[in-house]
Amino acid sequence: MNTTYKRSLITMMLFGILFFYIVISFAIIGPDDYLSTRLNRVVNSLVILIVMLGFGYMILVTNKKSNIIDERDILLQKKATSVGLMLTGIIVFLITIFLFIENEDIGYVNVSWMWVIAYGTFSFSYFVTSTAMVVLYNRDE
Repeated sequence: MNTTYKRSLITMMLFGILFFYIVISFAIIGPDDYLSTRLNRVVNSLVILIVMLGFGYMILVTNKKSNIIDERDILLQKKATSVGLMLTGIIVFLITIFLFIENEDIGYVNVSWMWVIAYGTFSFSYFVTSTAMVVLYNRDE
């Protein structure tokens, strides 16, 4: 198991937790109350901070000159990035079109949706790209 594969596994877990936390907490609380209380904002910020600190720590620990990235790693990263970009673009497009259709009569979208789309897109893109890397590595072996 090389360093790129290990990084992909850890990234998949970290950003998978973040993405599913955002989606599940938003579904439970609802768009009207999601950002209305200071407690929700603080808890969401802490979860994001913990994931980002874990990601930064993982990068620091695995960033050694002895880690060799070969042509196979580069090729798999290109494929995984393409998959991540395509899936993220499709999901964001579908969500925004859904919001447009649902809120066209009202004329505005609740600000909580913007927060969820921003952090959801960020975490989803990392999650999908790293998942694609893990799948491609397993398929390639």
